[in-house]
Amino acid sequence: MSRFHGLDACRAAAMLLGLFFHGAVSFMTTDIGWAIRDRSTHIGVDGFIWICHTFRMPVFFLLGGFFGRLVYLKLGAAGFIRHRAKRILLPFVVTLLPLMPSLLVLWRWGMSRSGPRQIHPFGMKVPSLDLAELTPSPGHLWFLYYLMMILALLLVVAVVARRLPLDGILRGVDGLMRAVIRFRLVAFVMAVPTAVTLYFMKSLEVETPVDFIPQLRIVAFYAVYSGFGWILHRQAGQVAEFGRLLWIPLVLVAAILVPLGMIVDRSVQTGASLASPWARVGALYLSALFGWSMVLLFLGAFVRWGERPRPWVAYLSDASYWCYLIHVPIVITFQILVADLAWPGPIKYAMVMAATVGICLASYHAFVRYTFIGATLNGKRERPLPASVTP
Repeated sequence: MSRFHGLDACRAAAMLLGLFFHGAVSFMTTDIGWAIRDRSTHIGVDGFIWICHTFRMPVFFLLGGFFGRLVYLKLGAAGFIRHRAKRILLPFVVTLLPLMPSLLVLWRWGMSRSGPRQIHPFGMKVPSLDLAELTPSPGHLWFLYYLMMILALLLVVAVVARRLPLDGILRGVDGLMRAVIRFRLVAFVMAVPTAVTLYFMKSLEVETPVDFIPQLRIVAFYAVYSGFGWILHRQAGQVAEFGRLLWIPLVLVAAILVPLGMIVDRSVQTGASLASPWARVGALYLSALFGWSMVLLFLGAFVRWGERPRPWVAYLSDASYWCYLIHVPIVITFQILVADLAWPGPIKYAMVMAATVGICLASYHAFVRYTFIGATLNGKRERPLPASVTP
């Protein structure tokens, strides 16, 4: 089985970017109902959060589909289920048990420190802190919950497809995939089904689920990316193409960024909808096109520059899963501690992130990498042998 070092690095980067994403939320000028809002906010942070939101999770779901098919071909349907249960379901359940009460405590602490706030939740429901209304939430682990659902759907489709005479259709799909990749049409083509799923959202972007009730529109949105990744693996040699001509998605991102940003900002600040249904359709396609352009730019950068194996990159790739699982309570704790300090925001953000990343990596190295926990998350890793000493 070939090792896709660039894609491994891309998946790790998407995970680790989540730490910096959540670490920045308290510094937004727009209050979205996070546990704490820092006294030092900046509109640039809102832009960073919005841009990350357009591609970070889509990249992960795309790679989830790609590597999911790899596991399916190697282990079969039964082996696929066992492997995904070990790598996704088990960490999800074990992490969730301490996560839910810790987030409740931290949210109550943060809200008590910040006082009354005017919250703009981007059309999403803000979880209640009232114990009488409290509903269980997967927190930042929602992506594992939805990934399991989508992978289960893809597995069913794959198993059924193998029993049907679909060779001609599959050859046609493979040919279409090669064509859209070769002629750099992926973003334009895939933005169409993505825009369709966005039509059912309350804004121009995908929502973030806050409870365990599956939202079909969110499943559909991320299934587009995972399905693309699954089909892409049928001809994995095409992956190298994403690392070429990166100026094309870069130009698309630059061209769309300002007009789309203005539309999103106006909708957030005023709550006003677009003037006509056709204007909304156009804005949805623009949003989907921007998201896919960012995905291809991010993915292509790692395919181009991350394909050569590097020990430190491999180490961070292994550590990223653990870091993502545990980071949110750590981030919020430090955000609350620095929120009232009359220091510049960049300094406080640097402190929060240095402390969070340091704790996550140190705990990974000390308690995870060479233990059964690390074997569950990433497979078994052997301790390096001490260098021999020549007398």
